[in-house]
Amino acid sequence: PPYLRTDADADGRVRCRSAELFAALRAVRDDPATKGAVVDVRGQGLMVAVEFASPTGAGAFDALRVAGAPEKMAGRVARKCVEKGMLLLTTSVYEVVRFIPALNISADDLAKGCAIFAEAVAEVVREG
Repeated sequence: PPYLRTDADADGRVRCRSAELFAALRAVRDDPATKGAVVDVRGQGLMVAVEFASPTGAGAFDALRVAGAPEKMAGRVARKCVEKGMLLLTTSVYEVVRFIPALNISADDLAKGCAIFAEAVAEVVREG
């Protein structure tokens, strides 16, 4: 049946968009202006999670605990993204946001979303 057919071109586009998304999110993670607020970028394909540092963490020896990190970063970044026109999902109790764009997202739309995310992270870090 046609709905079970594998489209090699579509697979290639998804791999390309995935590489672009990971590169953009890792650039936010590595940007000195974000001051270590992003501690992890992980996922597969276009299902990607970004984990933020937390001033409280799960305990005194939590690797994600960073003194001076902005509080409730995931929710704050997600709200700013929504204000800028991009829907971003958070997880329940963790400082994580999830990217799950459409598999047919264009390179331009993906770049626009990554720019919105980078801007939102920088704003929250500046606000503290």
